[in-house]
Amino acid sequence: MKKSEKILPVILMVWPYVFSIFLFLPDKTGEAHINFLIAYTIATLFVYGLNIWNAFSFHGSEQQLSFYGMLIKLAHIPFYVIGFALGALLLLSMVVPAFLFLSPIFLVVLAAVEFFLMLASSMYGISASVRMAKKGYLKKKSAVIYIVLHVIFVTDVISAVSLYKKTKIR
Repeated sequence: MKKSEKILPVILMVWPYVFSIFLFLPDKTGEAHINFLIAYTIATLFVYGLNIWNAFSFHGSEQQLSFYGMLIKLAHIPFYVIGFALGALLLLSMVVPAFLFLSPIFLVVLAAVEFFLMLASSMYGISASVRMAKKGYLKKKSAVIYIVLHVIFVTDVISAVSLYKKTKIR
């Protein structure tokens, strides 16, 4: 197994938390924040793309693949909890007239960020499911269920843990 196959999942695990640099970036003019957002967005496309490629070209076992998928999902739980809390706060702030128009925009952006992160992190479990079905370790119907569960919030974590347990039993 190549080093990049081990490093890329770790990068994806910590990637959403890298955004917190934005909060501590000193900026009086707003230019540093804008530059950070642009750089972070471009880097995010690369991180997600490389991890999706890594998940489907992974040279390790299905157990390693599902382990990385589970680990990534578990590492992202605090990020999703913070996102949920922020979303709830945005909904509650809609009683303020200015937020009545801004909150829906922020909510859509927040939902998109979390959804695409979930999709990128789900690729490890999806790839493991496909591999296991091809090798006959998993029924095709079960593989489809795992794949569907990997693209739904909350069930993606349950599916990742369950899939990893399934690879350990095999």
